[in-house]
Amino acid sequence: MRLLLLAALLAATAGCRPYPRDPERTLERVRGGVLLAGVSHDPPHVALPADGPPHGGDVARIEALARSVGARVEWVRGDHEGLLHALHVRRLHLVAGGVAADSPWKSKVGMTRPYPARDARGREVRRVMAVPPGENAWLMQVEAVVHPVPR
Repeated sequence: MRLLLLAALLAATAGCRPYPRDPERTLERVRGGVLLAGVSHDPPHVALPADGPPHGGDVARIEALARSVGARVEWVRGDHEGLLHALHVRRLHLVAGGVAADSPWKSKVGMTRPYPARDARGREVRRVMAVPPGENAWLMQVEAVVHPVPR
């Protein structure tokens, strides 16, 4: 009987934790602070001119994400594999630019649902952004920006 009571008590209190969870508190750390965004050159979604700041559709989405949490963006330029590795070991908060939905990294990092965009020829393509593994509250915040709910 005591075991049954203990199990019921544990089940009842398990729901008291905030959900979704960010084990490493990514959303909490980014909010009001710095969003470390890894970007690789992938025009027109992410263009990395040598003499200026990044620009493109994904850059605009990241800037909107930063505004949504009162953060400023710190751009980290790099190659695709290096950026995803840095994300996996939690040195970045987000990676954009050339991330494929079927990337081998999908088992090591979190990814947004694909969102529509246009390539350089005007064709519709499906894009994703990557986030640190297991950071579900952060992923939901990113999703809210890349998949806004129509009003």
